[in-house]
Amino acid sequence: MSAVILAHGDADGVTAAAVARAALGAGDVVFTHPAGLLGDFREFARGYQLAVIVDVSLDEASLAELAAELRRFPGRVIYIDHHPLPPRGFPGAPNVVLVHEEGPCAAELAFRHFRPAWEMSRVALYGAIGDHALGTPWVREAMASWDIKTLYLEAGVLTLALERIGRNHDEKRRIVASLARGELPSSIPGLVHLALEQARAIEEMRLKLPGMLRTSELLAVVINPPASVGAAAFYAAVVSGKPVGVAVEERRGLYVGSARARDPRVDLNAALRASAVEVGGTGGGHPQAAGFRVPADRFEGFLALLEGALRRQLQAQA
Repeated sequence: MSAVILAHGDADGVTAAAVARAALGAGDVVFTHPAGLLGDFREFARGYQLAVIVDVSLDEASLAELAAELRRFPGRVIYIDHHPLPPRGFPGAPNVVLVHEEGPCAAELAFRHFRPAWEMSRVALYGAIGDHALGTPWVREAMASWDIKTLYLEAGVLTLALERIGRNHDEKRRIVASLARGELPSSIPGLVHLALEQARAIEEMRLKLPGMLRTSELLAVVINPPASVGAAAFYAAVVSGKPVGVAVEERRGLYVGSARARDPRVDLNAALRASAVEVGGTGGGHPQAAGFRVPADRFEGFLALLEGALRRQLQAQA
């Protein structure tokens, strides 16, 4: 059966794709993101008998069109994800299998669905560590089968190297293929060096961050950080003491960013979905960690809307 795997490009998406590829025995890999899923599915799923979508949350702006596209697809679709579903729910169709659960990472859900050889549980655990999704019964059971020191070492190498690689999708496809064959991240040529580079870049950024921040009542914002936007958003909140850190990089008229919350009362998924849509963008993810894309010229308005949404959340739980 010919298969295509559409995956997010972080550690969870890469390991979920590797688990799926190992179980299926083959599969071409396409890296995508919520706002690009519809277009990528239209372009790259054509001609395949099976399309597997892993670790890509659903964008409300294109949800109706995506639902129609899935229904028209002549083969089977397996959608595996752990992000909160949009308020309208999942666009079901007879040919679509939904594997969804909040809490586990997508790699865990892929392993539990496809049931590959037990060796691949280690790869799924890399995804769980990279996505901070360690509190599930499956993770606790699986971790008991592996040496925890090397497990965390390999997960760290993989996660940091993928951040350093960025949008080099050919390199990420090479990593998926290697992981699907059971290779250790530290044995994949170049990954240890890339991980060390990224670790140094994050530490240098952390030290410079206080001079790069803009703050408001609830937000600490950094624009074009010199390392990972996810790490920058996390440290922005830590350094400033604000409930939420936001980091963005400019890409062809868009601000593409991440937000991280340190206050458990905050729901970034809900706040970003509402705020980004109002300025013609997209947003969403998890309650404590989420992403967004907004027009660069409407970024200030977006921040004002986000601050208002967060303030309402905190007041409702005061």
